[in-house]
Amino acid sequence: MGKFIVGTFAILAWAFYVMSGGASYAPETQATAAPEPQAISVEQAEPITIAAPETVAIPVQPPAPTAQTDTVIAEPASLQTAPAFDGSSVGVTSIEPAFTSLSAPAPAAVASPDIAPLREVAGRAVNMRAGPDTSFDVLDTLPRGTQTEVVESDGNGWVRVRVVGTGQMGWMAERLLTGG
Repeated sequence: MGKFIVGTFAILAWAFYVMSGGASYAPETQATAAPEPQAISVEQAEPITIAAPETVAIPVQPPAPTAQTDTVIAEPASLQTAPAFDGSSVGVTSIEPAFTSLSAPAPAAVASPDIAPLREVAGRAVNMRAGPDTSFDVLDTLPRGTQTEVVESDGNGWVRVRVVGTGQMGWMAERLLTGG
């Protein structure tokens, strides 16, 4: 049986050698990468002008004649433009968006930034630790569905949470929580 296995590997090695080009094999050269685009400063940038859209007349099919006829007059929407930016921040108190969508519904009320959304534990049994790493002690093991409030994030995939039911604080991997 050992001779059969050795023979099989020898045949496979020979077949691979022949199919890869054998002694005449020459590795392909890799194409050089395209040069990276150069960044330009604000002073070098060319201004972009955007033309206002043209007014389009939409024919309105009148309703079937009735005893009383209403007249519908369509007026084009007005466009508000912001003054040109001169590069200074003098007199700027805040930047407010000036766009109002005609097709999207009004945005829902946004929660204030000091109130964190509740997130649930997604794993079957997730360790809550004393710090943002697996080298820290395990404070508690939380079962799936436990509601937590994200208090802080270290930016490396670990979040500090507060358990809603007990108020206990600890760290856990953010990927083990439901999306927030």
